[in-house]
Amino acid sequence: MRGSTDRLPWPIPNGPDQRRTLVDVVLAALPTALAVALGVVPLLSLVVESVSPPVTLSNYAALSESVYLTVLVRSLGIGVVITGACLAIAYPVTYWLAHACPPRYRLPVLVSFTLPLWLNYVVLNYTWVWILATDGIVNTVLTAGGVVDRPLDLLRTASGAGIGPIELPGPSLGLGFVHIYLPYVLLTMYVSMERLDYRQVEAARDLGAGSLRVFVDIVVPETYAGAIAGTLIVYARIAGAFATPQILASPSEQMIAQIITTQFYDVLDYPFAAALSVVFLLVVVVGFGIGALSTDVRAELKRW
Repeated sequence: MRGSTDRLPWPIPNGPDQRRTLVDVVLAALPTALAVALGVVPLLSLVVESVSPPVTLSNYAALSESVYLTVLVRSLGIGVVITGACLAIAYPVTYWLAHACPPRYRLPVLVSFTLPLWLNYVVLNYTWVWILATDGIVNTVLTAGGVVDRPLDLLRTASGAGIGPIELPGPSLGLGFVHIYLPYVLLTMYVSMERLDYRQVEAARDLGAGSLRVFVDIVVPETYAGAIAGTLIVYARIAGAFATPQILASPSEQMIAQIITTQFYDVLDYPFAAALSVVFLLVVVVGFGIGALSTDVRAELKRW
């Protein structure tokens, strides 16, 4: 009998903790079914809708029109610019917080960074309307102080500048995005920066390395995983944002989510709107997959 059990491909449960019960199966099946119902089924429905009626690729072919390509490139480009701005702010701030800020102030400062996460992002966007409007705080202070003769056009104004195909967002749109998404990058960067062995930085400085050399050769290699993780967390949210560009962007700064919403609710062209959504989703997923190829980056993402 013993010899026959040795040939079994699985171990025989010998205790109550090792037995698979009906409760275990139900507990595993419920979240799985919920994930399929809320995630997989809508995505499949979107793909099916994008090739109808009845089965055609004309909706995808229409995406080659310049107006849609321009909006897609603009959305992705603004995502790159805002994410880069968040990283540029997060690196020095989290470095100071992790290694220079007095320990008794560290937690209050870190909590203050998360304050925008406690509020609805629509409320945050309208806060910038109040600040940057022609009769807002900024213009009131500037005109009262004699800095400017008339109010500046800071709200819903395009920058008119760009780097190649990438358009730079206007002041209100850029400030709104950074205000909302900077905390995510700060938190991911802080986790990585806190694990940085500061003795390496001190040793490099003792050997005569300048601040730039220390940053490039020590800080970045030790914290790049947190930077990429933060980028992946916020980039898709920025590029696919609807409320912020709807409230703070100029008419010439329309982004992909606004076009999709217009096609869904105003034009009622559901197949074309679905095709737009699928293409944008594929671009984001491919970028996310490339960024998550690193084992260190995946480890950082698991923390979130």
